[in-house]
Amino acid sequence: MSQGGKIYREQEVQAPAWATFPFGKVSGAVEQQESQGRRGIAGPQTRYGQAHGLMQVQDATGEEMARKLGIPWRPDLMRGTSDEAAQYQRARGNDYLQEGFDKTGNIRDALRYYHGGPNRRLWGRKTNSYADTILRRLGGN
Repeated sequence: MSQGGKIYREQEVQAPAWATFPFGKVSGAVEQQESQGRRGIAGPQTRYGQAHGLMQVQDATGEEMARKLGIPWRPDLMRGTSDEAAQYQRARGNDYLQEGFDKTGNIRDALRYYHGGPNRRLWGRKTNSYADTILRRLGGN
């Protein structure tokens, strides 16, 4: 899958010294954590908004990622269940996960970025637990 010039399935994401994970495995673990593979699913309404799709991306985040990459924002696909919708949902989630890795430089912080947003001061116990859960799912913690 290619979006914004990034080839996700071929990139490797560096974890702390104890492990290296292919991006696809990390993305797949996030997808399982977020939606258990259910397309178009809507998450609970929070004070930050409501997340949608396989990777549970909030509308504001998905729209921002689409804008940054110069691609159309398609909220209809974020809520859809077709193969096209699933591809779009994964792509927007992968875009944001990749941004988190690019900005933090390590997988644990990229996962915390994905869950808690870019403001590290907002990362709390739940955000840390989320990252640790994904890493355990990958066999790294």
